[in-house]
Amino acid sequence: MELTEEMRYRLCYLTLRLALDQKLERDWGKKECAGVLEFLDLMSGSHLAQEQSSAPDAERRYVSQRPKLEDFLDAEFGEEVLALVNRAITELV
Repeated sequence: MELTEEMRYRLCYLTLRLALDQKLERDWGKKECAGVLEFLDLMSGSHLAQEQSSAPDAERRYVSQRPKLEDFLDAEFGEEVLALVNRAITELV
């Protein structure tokens, strides 16, 4: 599959979002994730870090975006690329 420069950037963005999502899902409540949340906020325009820091401990949670991100990847790049991305993330994270 030949990708345009814009498609390559989109693929990298979605791959990084998936990797961060997997890390947050795995480590939530076990390790400090404030830096990852702040970086994710910067990347995606969200406000997770601020919301989590102001919430009481019992209310702090992370809701995975994995299904949505995988749907985007599958729709834009196909099943083969999605499988490759998931394999790479598994090896990285």
